Amino acid sequence: MTTAVTNNCELPSDKCYSNFDKVQTIKTSTSVCDSDENISLGNNPLSIQNLLSRHNDLKDFCYKLEINLQNLKNEQHLYHGLKETCTHLQLWLHDKIINTVDTKSIMLYITIFHTVWGKVIDNSRINNKNECKINYYNIGVDYYTKWKRMHDFNYNYKKVQCAFQDKENCKDDCNEDCKGNCKEVYCRYILDVFNAYKEFEHVCTGTNNYRCPEFWGNFKNNFSIYSDIESKCKDIYDKFGFYKLSFFGSKIAPKADDMRKMWRNVQGVTNPASLLNPMKPPGGGNKMGLPYLPK
Repeated sequence: MTTAVTNNCELPSDKCYSNFDKVQTIKTSTSVCDSDENISLGNNPLSIQNLLSRHNDLKDFCYKLEINLQNLKNEQHLYHGLKETCTHLQLWLHDKIINTVDTKSIMLYITIFHTVWGKVIDNSRINNKNECKINYYNIGVDYYTKWKRMHDFNYNYKKVQCAFQDKENCKDDCNEDCKGNCKEVYCRYILDVFNAYKEFEHVCTGTNNYRCPEFWGNFKNNFSIYSDIESKCKDIYDKFGFYKLSFFGSKIAPKADDMRKMWRNVQGVTNPASLLNPMKPPGGGNKMGLPYLPK
């Protein structure tokens, strides 16, 4: 029963990534993933094939990425269009690497797969190759994850919004989504999105806005649905012990069972005790420049 509910609640972005993962791969002698071309690693250059072979999952993933990129030539069959499909592929790529290799090797493997991407696109028959040009961003690994979360929401928010409509007043354009049993799944999903939204409200108005993605404006507008959903999720949040924080970092967190994770997610704070008893500097506020928790 749980599986049926989960499948029924599959988000559009998850379905998109699932389709990428389902492609049939065919190993050929000309695959870029088996290239002997060296990647410069200081005094120890290694081939693409050698580096990918260190992780069996990444070698298989490379073949899938190659097939998906080659399939872009059939632009008329792309549901989201060429540019958006390439963006989804790049987010899928980064997410796979981040969840496969150890932290210190993430940027290395992102570089390797960017090289693979460039070679596949250069040799493809895509009409508008510039729309699928790999984008390089000078951001930390955690921002790749947060950007993906926000970008995905731009494709998920309508389905989430429909799920919280009354079944009796289900709109025609909701395609029965409001008649599903997805409230708990989506309430938990939107917590992570809320945390990203609150963090990037600061990031995208600060001086270091190079960390602000180009789709922030769309995400900000689409996230306006949260004000309507929050009250409808209150019973779910109470059930799982989530509560809202008022300082920077993780904005909604579990009460007592996962406090260590909450503290780890709050940027700029290393001592958990300082969250409960923040020191007040001469200029007022706290060291993050944010309001104090009410006593």
